[in-house]
Amino acid sequence: MADLLILAHGSTWEMRFQITSLAASSVAGGDRVDLALFFGALGAWVEGRWDAIDPAPPLEAERIAALGLPPLSEMLAPGREEGLLRIYACSASSRFLDLDGAQVQASVDAVLGWQSFARMMREAGRVVTF
Repeated sequence: MADLLILAHGSTWEMRFQITSLAASSVAGGDRVDLALFFGALGAWVEGRWDAIDPAPPLEAERIAALGLPPLSEMLAPGREEGLLRIYACSASSRFLDLDGAQVQASVDAVLGWQSFARMMREAGRVVTF
């Protein structure tokens, strides 16, 4: 059972940053985190756009790049390597987005449906939606 379940559907840089920051911070504190990706968030992860610095105004890509932050996916890597962060894809979102099934499966820990996500919500210590 995860201490934190993040249900992520947003694909903007701001949302990806918040999702990543919460997951990485929780893992750093010793929490087990499950990250469920839907729609835009899933597309960004599978298609390799998770690290893209493409914020909406008033943020500017140049300002963010100047801060020298690591790529968002690198912020998640330690948690995945330690087994404290698991990333899941929504099977329906994958089909709606017409994503390549093999590519989706290769980029996440598992592809799940809503019955699994509903169980995870019941069992998680906390649930956050972005």
